[in-house]
Amino acid sequence: MWKIFQEEFYKIASRKIVWIGLFCLLAFVRYQLWMMQDEYAMTIGGETIYGKEAIEKDQELTAKYAGPLTEEKVRDIYEKYGFYYLNRDTGEQRGNFCSRFITEHMTNSMQLKEPALEEIQFYQGTDWENNAAPLLRGDLRFDYVYGWDYLAETYGILMTYGLAVIFIIGLSSVFSEEYSLRTADILLTTRRGKGGGIWMKTAAAFGFALAVFLASTIYVWAIYLKVFGTQGLSASSAMIGWGNRWGYCPDTVAGFLLYQFCLGFAGTVLLTAVVLAASAFCKNAFLAVVLSLTLYFIPVVWLKLIGPMRIFGYTVTKAVSHFMASMPVYLPMTWDFAFPAEQVMLHLAIALAVGVAGVGLGYWRYRGYQG
Repeated sequence: MWKIFQEEFYKIASRKIVWIGLFCLLAFVRYQLWMMQDEYAMTIGGETIYGKEAIEKDQELTAKYAGPLTEEKVRDIYEKYGFYYLNRDTGEQRGNFCSRFITEHMTNSMQLKEPALEEIQFYQGTDWENNAAPLLRGDLRFDYVYGWDYLAETYGILMTYGLAVIFIIGLSSVFSEEYSLRTADILLTTRRGKGGGIWMKTAAAFGFALAVFLASTIYVWAIYLKVFGTQGLSASSAMIGWGNRWGYCPDTVAGFLLYQFCLGFAGTVLLTAVVLAASAFCKNAFLAVVLSLTLYFIPVVWLKLIGPMRIFGYTVTKAVSHFMASMPVYLPMTWDFAFPAEQVMLHLAIALAVGVAGVGLGYWRYRGYQG
């Protein structure tokens, strides 16, 4: 059986288009990080610093204010560094990570179309109570999280969808290729071919997908750690733009990134099961890719177009929407939807049921194939 697993794993891994796609994806992520590092700038004492030196200086400065964010710290940051300012037309910049954080979260700067520095001021009255005050209750741990904000976006969105396309292309031929090459007619005449052989093909597909997912995760995390170190991982997840204060969200940045990883892992398992089922129902790899992509994007059509119309009534629409939000295109993005913990668990349970059904359906269809 182990030999069958090795052979099937090698067949999947020998597809050059998979490695070309993976190389391009990871190379783009690395290039994006390099550009971000190269263009990074901060201003202190009237001098603007760029690149790695600017990142290290910002980290050093922010470390002085690390810990629970208080009004005293905000006041000290403002008195020393003022508000953050960036003129998008001229590129003129003033400020650092600390001044940028208080400017973006505690002032009217986001409400001004093209703010001049003198127009920026702290929120007043209810605006302050609704936006700034919640950050100063003592439970927000402040630290340098600029790099982790970018990583959350890169890993949670770009890597999620990039790997999904690669897996769909790479795994769609697991069963369908046996049909087109007529080897299924031979393999399914043996007892092992109709039993353990199918499970080994399935295991090889899962093993390949998860190995690539884990290796890609390690690579992306490693290149960000090399640039930004570990500073900020213990900061509050609410500090990064993707941390959610309304639905379930881990307390720390490290916890949030681990949450993204777990959702991505679950999404990879589910996607593999769906693609295997599609592969078992198609006579060639191209049709399997088309069917897999169709199944992958159906939830988007439902939630963006059909669902909002509520043509099936509120109850049915809500039930179907829960199901669609549990599918591979949305499951890894659960962190962005402000779902309570109970709903997250519901979606994971639905995903598990669909995954088991997909594997079972693929096994049944391929085992019963009769040329």
